[in-house]
Amino acid sequence: MTGNTATLKELSKFSTFVLLLIPFVWTFEASAVGPVLGALAQAFPTASDLQVKLVMTSPFLTSIIFSTISGKLSNYIDKRIIVIVGLLLYGISGIMPSFASSMRQILVMRVLTGIGVGLVLPLPNAIIAEHFSGERRQRLLGWASSVANFANVLASIVCGFLLVFGWRYPFYTFGIVLVIMLLAIVGLPKSPPVRTTGQESKASTRKLPLVAYGLALFMVLNWLFCAIITTSVAIFMTKDQVGRPWMIGIAISLPGLACVVVGSIYPEVRRLLKNYFVVVSFLLFALGYLILGHAYSFIAVAIGAFLVGMGNGLLTPYTLALTANKVRPEQRDVAFGLVTAGIHVGLLCSPFLQALIVRMSYSASYRYLYMVSAMCLVVFAFLSLFFKFKDQVQAASVSL
Repeated sequence: MTGNTATLKELSKFSTFVLLLIPFVWTFEASAVGPVLGALAQAFPTASDLQVKLVMTSPFLTSIIFSTISGKLSNYIDKRIIVIVGLLLYGISGIMPSFASSMRQILVMRVLTGIGVGLVLPLPNAIIAEHFSGERRQRLLGWASSVANFANVLASIVCGFLLVFGWRYPFYTFGIVLVIMLLAIVGLPKSPPVRTTGQESKASTRKLPLVAYGLALFMVLNWLFCAIITTSVAIFMTKDQVGRPWMIGIAISLPGLACVVVGSIYPEVRRLLKNYFVVVSFLLFALGYLILGHAYSFIAVAIGAFLVGMGNGLLTPYTLALTANKVRPEQRDVAFGLVTAGIHVGLLCSPFLQALIVRMSYSASYRYLYMVSAMCLVVFAFLSLFFKFKDQVQAASVSL
């Protein structure tokens, strides 16, 4: 580690608290706006379906780009400054659609919101990796994931309530981002660029190892399949008449709630499952979709949704912890930028994957979508088991 890396004792409880607040905004820009889309379509009847959907997805386009840029900027600028600037842009541009008079104005603000999100997205993980190690790092990465998912649940509920007063009111909830920014100004620790010496270290910052790209792909797949339930379960429950309308919001919130629960005990689960952690996580994921594929009651939907959330809630901090361990300290900022961009890549691509899978079914059944998802996740589980077994064999042969 380099000289600028702080120890656990040097980071106060308040600074740790502020650091863990920042993931609150990771996917807030989507969960806060999702309930508004129907009302926007009514408020702007001349807007096309594509424009309405872009209100939801356009921040992902810029956040993916600027998440990677943020990691690179961290090589030159203190991460604390980048976080504060990103939160300022995020909060102001998030609120501004409430004053818009056209769909075009809303879309411009949403694109700017994505820039703010992208600047902030990778940095809490990078700062955690910088200041903590071992089980403490794993626990904080798990808590960061829990905070992000708690924000999703809270935003969906609050914005759904505010929608009663009109489509403009949910955008006011982005004021919470500015509150977090003020707390970051006061309590977020300084995190200057990691300084490197020697030609070898300089070369290492320019070229990430292949494992970083593999982990980014892993993160994409994780969120690609997690987003299937959050974007389809409302249509599924309505179309198949499973449960009552007021139960839909509960079903959508359950994956996030599961992530909150398992993220808070991630180190204990990791220690319990050991080499089978990834396999079990994928199988929980798959079991959730298998139950959803055969769900004819709200209880079954609730159990399936919770299990899907457990799989996602375990794999996300695992991927982040692995990123911190598999790259050099001076590469972490760029690596976290790449890997966390995978979250929004998965969210952005999931609707297209769903359309492709549903099109393969003659009945266009969402049950078919869930069953195919379950089969894919079982395949991923067996692949992870195969590669784990292969690594153990290679390690045994080397020791001989």
